Amino acid sequence: MQASSGESLPDLPTSTMNQSIVEADLLKTIMEVSSTAIVLLNPQGQILYANPASENVLGIKLTDILSRTYDAPQWKNTSLDGGPWRDEDQPFNIVLKTKKPVADIRHAIEDAHGTKKYLSINGSPVFDEKGELRSLVFLITDITENVLKQKELEDSESKYRTITELSLSMVYDLDISTGQNQWAGAIQEITGYTTEEYVAIGYEAWSLLIHPEDKDKTLQLFDEAMEKKTKFSCEYRYKTKSGNYVFIEDNGIFLYDKEGVAYRMFGAMINRTEQIEANLALKESESRLLMSLDAVKMGIWSWDIDKREIYWSPQTFAIYGFASDETEISIDKYIKLHPEEDIQKVSQEIQSLKDDPSRSGFNIQHRIFHADGKVHWVESRGNLLRDVEGNPFRLMGTILDVTEAKLAEEALRTSDERFRAFYQFSTEAFLIFDENSLRAKDSNFAFQTLFGYTPEDTKNLRIRSLLTMDSLQKIREKIETNSSDSIEIVCKRKSGEVFPALVSIKRFKYNQSDSIAYSIFDLSPIKEVEELRQINNEIREKNKLIEKQKIELEMAFENLKRTQEQLVQSEKLAALGQLIAGIAHEINNPIGAVKASNQNMLDWQKRYGIASQLFREAILSVPREEQVILKTILSNLDQPIEFYTGKEERLRKKKNKEILMQKGFKADDADEFAEAWVELGIGELEEKYIPLFHSHYLRVFFDYLALEIQFRRNTRSIQLAVDRVSKIMYALKNFSHFDSTGKKIKASVRETIETVLTIYQNQLKRGITVTKNYEDDPAIHCYPDDLLHVWTNLIYNSLQAMSFNGNLVITIKDCGEEVMVSLQDSGPGISPDIQEKIFTPFFTTKPPGEGSGLGLDIVNKIVKRHGGRIELASKPGETIFSIYLPKGN
Repeated sequence: MQASSGESLPDLPTSTMNQSIVEADLLKTIMEVSSTAIVLLNPQGQILYANPASENVLGIKLTDILSRTYDAPQWKNTSLDGGPWRDEDQPFNIVLKTKKPVADIRHAIEDAHGTKKYLSINGSPVFDEKGELRSLVFLITDITENVLKQKELEDSESKYRTITELSLSMVYDLDISTGQNQWAGAIQEITGYTTEEYVAIGYEAWSLLIHPEDKDKTLQLFDEAMEKKTKFSCEYRYKTKSGNYVFIEDNGIFLYDKEGVAYRMFGAMINRTEQIEANLALKESESRLLMSLDAVKMGIWSWDIDKREIYWSPQTFAIYGFASDETEISIDKYIKLHPEEDIQKVSQEIQSLKDDPSRSGFNIQHRIFHADGKVHWVESRGNLLRDVEGNPFRLMGTILDVTEAKLAEEALRTSDERFRAFYQFSTEAFLIFDENSLRAKDSNFAFQTLFGYTPEDTKNLRIRSLLTMDSLQKIREKIETNSSDSIEIVCKRKSGEVFPALVSIKRFKYNQSDSIAYSIFDLSPIKEVEELRQINNEIREKNKLIEKQKIELEMAFENLKRTQEQLVQSEKLAALGQLIAGIAHEINNPIGAVKASNQNMLDWQKRYGIASQLFREAILSVPREEQVILKTILSNLDQPIEFYTGKEERLRKKKNKEILMQKGFKADDADEFAEAWVELGIGELEEKYIPLFHSHYLRVFFDYLALEIQFRRNTRSIQLAVDRVSKIMYALKNFSHFDSTGKKIKASVRETIETVLTIYQNQLKRGITVTKNYEDDPAIHCYPDDLLHVWTNLIYNSLQAMSFNGNLVITIKDCGEEVMVSLQDSGPGISPDIQEKIFTPFFTTKPPGEGSGLGLDIVNKIVKRHGGRIELASKPGETIFSIYLPKGN
């Protein structure tokens, strides 16, 4: 603000053509046309600002006003009656001391001509954002005329009548009990009636002339003021003699008797028509400005820094997607409408503007949360207003939705980033060669993993080092013909290992040079699936042959029963029948596993294509942090998958659900995600994986990862089943003669046990609780395949003994020179009278057809082959087999 009569407020920059113009013009107009003096002082008493009306009110020039302090002797301050004006009575001292507003403090001064002026002062303190007193503002009204008139009224009633008639207001004296009114003042000027015509207007007649739309409200305010013993103040439309309505400001005060009953009311009615019509014109001007801003879809805003109040124009509400009549904007609401990093950027820009007096405006683009649920981009411009002391008190500006332009800009800017993201995180290997030098220019992570090269190695690669000669020739022919079809070739890894692959070739511009891109898809897993399917068919044929031989043996056995009853009773022949039934049973299990896995692979093949496509599209849309998590999970999928028992699975799901709910997830979502995570077999839900669960594409990622794991599980299951059949044949061949050839290798006992648990996972989930007490698991010299037979027989015997419902405790303990493995079940136990027979060939307690009697005999021979021993402790409800294996050299 400039303290001059010609310009009381600074002109705002034209670039801000927004609400600031409306508010500044309005404030400027008020300052210029106000008949009240407005004076701003600092806490030291120095006058900082005075509006043009101050010259008339105080009777001295504006420059002289600004050169004085509040208590300058030139004022010649006195009380109204001419006596001295004490310091404690001065409004400046009162506000400075109490920090509270004052109202209607009256005194007298002398103007530049020595004429006495009577003044009424209203004042208020102004605080900064820290609550410290920043300045004091006073509104000074020249009441000289009123004081002099009051003196005259005290001299004579006739003088009172004369003064009221000269006044611009209608003065009334209402007798409440009778409803009669005494009128004086500008009656004809306001109502059009002469004094003689209007003298008969009482309370009832007065109320009938109030506009019907304003009547109820006005009379209600009248009654409430009388009841609450407060002043009556109201604005309403009043009908004149001509039939037109004028806007009246009516102010009155009540007198009460000793019983507190109002008996009289004094008041004045002032014609405010011109002022209100001027305000309406001003509002119309504001409306035209808002229409102009609406045409360009630009909103305006204002922030009162001290009051922490925010104003938004309707277009600003529209930009945020809100209806202006339904939403109230506060500082907290405004903050929540922006991403955290963007609100920090805006805050820093505003703070920088406030700290740098040389700056007056800012221009920044940032994001907002639109009511439609999407993120929009806006361009905000703002200007900072400062007081005469340089302190910022208001920030105002414009806002424009630039989402379409920003999205176009972002699309151009992120085009390369999107390509790089797809390029680096694709599961397909990509390699880019310079078409002229035929040297590699770039490769992605999948290529480096597949071929075994580092990024540094890639720069020196030539295409011939990656292919067999036949495949190289195929590639050359494809390039020459510009064929877009994929071809199947054989590739070479850095180690020299070859593998089948499907290759697509594309010419394109890369870094401003002619380049050739190779997309390489490893066919090894698919080939392995085909080979496993072929093995499955062979096993199925062998199974049919075994079944046929089994039927023939059973028929022969029946014939022997009929013709040689005495031999049927012999133990060896009975054992032979049990052996046949047991073999069929043992082979049917792995064949069933192969069949189930084969069916799963067929289902997998149908779902994988769509899931893989969705995964590739989704990973391009997520933040880098989520991409890194997915990359880590994918790289760990080739590690052994952990299986849980039913109880362990439930406990892990419960724990993971609790973790997710602590992170703010809903119960249903937390339950779904916890179950999906356990099914993936990754392990406990660690903190580093939590960001992935906030992803919009979480279910897409889970579906893809589940299929990846399903593929690996099924191929392993098929391989394990094939190995199992092989081991059964091996056991059958060697049940009477144990082969001592072969070499021991270092292997983990724990891994062999986990392999067997994997085979029997379905049986374990029925009702078995497996407890694993694994201490340090040192590698021992052993025959790992043989140990699989040991754990297979012992674990399956325990499951059958418990009828697949109970507790199985597996313990691995390092005993120095040897490793002890114990398997404890909660079955009925082994009777003492048969404990010595259980390792005898063909001895079994199972019903005919369910066991061969060879299992524990094979277990005993394998343990002895390792130089170990078996100990048995059994009682009802607890059977423990303890196997001691030397570590060896």
